[in-house]
Amino acid sequence: MKWLKYGAITFAGIIAIAVIVLHLMSYRAGAGKTTAIIEINRPPAAVWAWLEEKDKFKQWVSWTVDVQDSGPNGVGGKRRTTMKDPNMDNQLVQIDAVTTELVLHKHIKVAITTPMEMGFVGTVAYDLEDLGGRTRLKVDGDFKYTHWFASLLEPIITPSAQAKEDADLATLKRLAEAS
Repeated sequence: MKWLKYGAITFAGIIAIAVIVLHLMSYRAGAGKTTAIIEINRPPAAVWAWLEEKDKFKQWVSWTVDVQDSGPNGVGGKRRTTMKDPNMDNQLVQIDAVTTELVLHKHIKVAITTPMEMGFVGTVAYDLEDLGGRTRLKVDGDFKYTHWFASLLEPIITPSAQAKEDADLATLKRLAEAS
C-alpha cells in the first residue's frame, strides 16, 4: 500500500512541476509572438488582393470555412473568420478582426478578438515590401492569452500557431504565383 501512496505523490509532483514549468515559460521573451517572412514572385498589389479579398483569403488560410466583411474597406473595417479547428475536434471558432492601420499595398494591421473559450486577443500586422515586381511579405502576430488554461499552454500554442502561419504563407505564395 505504501508504493501506491508514493506513486500518487510522485505523479502529483510531476504534474505540479510540469504546470510550474509551463507557467514560467509563458513569461519568456517572445511569448505570444509570431513572425514570418516570405518572398512572393508577384508585385505588392497582386499579393494585397490575397489579403483583402475574402474569397482569396479563404483559399490560403487553412481551416477557414467562412469569411464575412462589414464596415468600411479600410480602417474600421471588420472581418469575422469562421474556422474549423482540428486541434479542438473540428469545433467551429469565430475570430473577429478590426482593421486599425492601413497603407494601401504596403501595410495592414488588425486587432484580433476571440470568444472567451478560445482565450486570446492580439494584433496581426502584414507588411509588404516592393522588390521590383516581387514582394517580401512580413507577418507579425502579438497575442495575449486571456483564458487561464490557454495562458498556461502558451508555450505549446505559440509554436503551433507559428507552424500554421508558415504553412499558410507557403500556400499563399503558391497560389499568388500561380495566378
